[in-house]
Amino acid sequence: MPTTQINDAKIYYQVHGDDQPHRAPIVLVHGSTIDSHTDWDSVIPALAKEYRVYAPDCRGHGRSNNPRMSYSFRELADDVAEFIHAMGYERAHVIGHSNGGNVALVMAVEYPDVVQTCVVQAANAYVTRYLIEREPIVFDPDRVAREAPDWRDEMMALHSEVNGRDYWKDLLWLTMREIISEPNYSPSELARVNVPMLVIMGAEDKVNAPDEHAQYIAGNVPGAELWIPKKTGHNVHKELEQEWLERVMDFLKRRDAR
Repeated sequence: MPTTQINDAKIYYQVHGDDQPHRAPIVLVHGSTIDSHTDWDSVIPALAKEYRVYAPDCRGHGRSNNPRMSYSFRELADDVAEFIHAMGYERAHVIGHSNGGNVALVMAVEYPDVVQTCVVQAANAYVTRYLIEREPIVFDPDRVAREAPDWRDEMMALHSEVNGRDYWKDLLWLTMREIISEPNYSPSELARVNVPMLVIMGAEDKVNAPDEHAQYIAGNVPGAELWIPKKTGHNVHKELEQEWLERVMDFLKRRDAR
């Protein structure tokens, strides 16, 4: 089980595929309350045929600890930037999903020197009234225990070994607090991004589609590409796996020289 010390956290990670001399590696950033295996195992084998692929468990998720009992997109972005350097690279293709997409977006804005390209999926660039009203209900531990016990059990199975049996409650609270606070990028801030970006969002994504977050990001980041598949929800890479792989691989290959 490979681990590395990143900032103050012990980070577990997966690594797949051979290093490619003329291609930056891929770093996959998973969504909140899950881990790298849950989010990415279905697509890693195809990606690893042509790229070195790293899939860390974010701090406080899966087999990575959370010594500060913290959760912020900026902190996780800093972790990923340090992770890229720790693996021996100057830059990487960063692919993030859900809150991991928020982390990828923060990296493109705040840490562009380590980002070869950025794939931002199911992310938001600013906090809307819809999120402020929705997320405290969705992430309420009492509601989850009562109405979504399978989700509770999944979180307990994924995070208890390293962070404790009741940590899932803390993780929900920490995640909710960040979602209703960050990120908050203005059009002018996004307009300064100089990283090649592919923005993905399912047209039926209940979290992000109502406020057209993907359109906002792609419409303000110079040269960003946008893909909004119809009849698709929050997990485009699972719902349309083959098409997702084709589109992402095409995007990366057009920009993969180190």
